[in-house]
Amino acid sequence: MTDDVLEKLRAQYYNAIVDLQDEQHILDSLPTGEFQSFFPLMEGLISKFVEDYQELQSLADDSDVLELLEGLKMKIDICKERVESVKRQVEEDSIESQATCSMRHLIFAKTAFGSTFLQRDLKNIPHEYYDKVLSMLDTLEYGDFSSNPEKVRQLTNNKKLFGLYEIKEFNVRLIYRVLSGDMVYVMQARMKKDDNSSQDRKDLINRSRYTNDEYMELKEKVLNPHEKDLLIMEHEAIKNEILSDLKNSKRDSKGDGK
Repeated sequence: MTDDVLEKLRAQYYNAIVDLQDEQHILDSLPTGEFQSFFPLMEGLISKFVEDYQELQSLADDSDVLELLEGLKMKIDICKERVESVKRQVEEDSIESQATCSMRHLIFAKTAFGSTFLQRDLKNIPHEYYDKVLSMLDTLEYGDFSSNPEKVRQLTNNKKLFGLYEIKEFNVRLIYRVLSGDMVYVMQARMKKDDNSSQDRKDLINRSRYTNDEYMELKEKVLNPHEKDLLIMEHEAIKNEILSDLKNSKRDSKGDGK
């Protein structure tokens, strides 16, 4: 979803809510967690109400203004609670579904040229770490996440990364999102920098933004059993190609070292 579309939607929701006074009416008028780009939309909506609140604060001695301020604060609180509620539900659903799933289908984020980001990322990872990538892919596909809390974690240190998960092996990281209970969307493989630089976070945020449209389209697609089966077959072949390339590159690297 482009910034222009997001801004138009934010304005529509703002105009629908700004004059409402009843708490239930406000709740009923807010987007639900299933809404595409829910979090950035709500962030923009809250920012607009906060902006209105701050502009009116200088006139707070007026009784009518005080009433408007109370109404704006109620809207801000309701919006924030909706965001927190959706966050809790997403976290509970994702963690529970991952923990109880004995096998996950790997779906790989694609570039504009039709290849996968993972294959492109591997070019920036030294061959001696390919066994770590193989291990992480195996963990993602078959691992018991409930017994590996130190290896698999949700990225919660930045709100722009909400919904992203990380698997780590030594200095290598695999980033993914959950498509459904038994399907995950593999977004990125990267080496961890020693200084945990801001550039790392920026790159991850950019990758998340770039792949979000495809991710949302796939979330809709997997609701159709036939489309889901076709997607699984397509990416099973992609996974086998990736695994073969990893193993061959690792083997060639050992040969070169002799």
